[in-house]
Amino acid sequence: MYTKEQKKIILYTREKVRELFKNHPVPAHNFDHVARVASWAVKVAKAEKANIFLCEMAGLLHDVGRTVKMERGEDVGHHELSYRICRKWFKEDLVLSSGLNKAEKIELLYGVRYHNNDYADKYLSAVILRDADKMDMFGKKGIVRIYQMYKTNKDKIEFDLRLHYHSLYFIKTKAARKIVKKKKMVDVIDGELKKLKVGKIKKIEI
Repeated sequence: MYTKEQKKIILYTREKVRELFKNHPVPAHNFDHVARVASWAVKVAKAEKANIFLCEMAGLLHDVGRTVKMERGEDVGHHELSYRICRKWFKEDLVLSSGLNKAEKIELLYGVRYHNNDYADKYLSAVILRDADKMDMFGKKGIVRIYQMYKTNKDKIEFDLRLHYHSLYFIKTKAARKIVKKKKMVDVIDGELKKLKVGKIKKIEI
């Protein structure tokens, strides 16, 4: 699937990102999330006949900016911070600067910078990254992540669950949509939202 050099870069990047999140933990967006997004990206890339190497790399790199945002309270969006960190790594990290060519760096930076922009479709790898990131919002893992973020704030949990349907609308690849449907990943979201909504229904009195 990968050349010897690409495999080396993947393993190196995975450990580099893992160490970053270990030192700067982020609720609901930890390394486990990153690893799942990378895994989903590989599955979708295979089905879509896309560049698997770039899709996995994008999955590993897309949220590194969250560590800076969490640590320093930066006002810039995490996607922009991820872009800035990756640019720095691509220039200063010996493995990444020499192992990736210019075109690969540009494509990865585009995907990372715009992984929250559903209209940034210049590269298929960027579309697949966004689909993979959205896929981790659904299913049981998606529910766990919501409660990690909002704890017992039911209003915020409900609002976030409702936003999942917006994200579902923007899943663009056939492969990602097929996986979500086959695994019934939306059903879990439906059930949780229904439970919260039904719990708010009170007896009407005159």
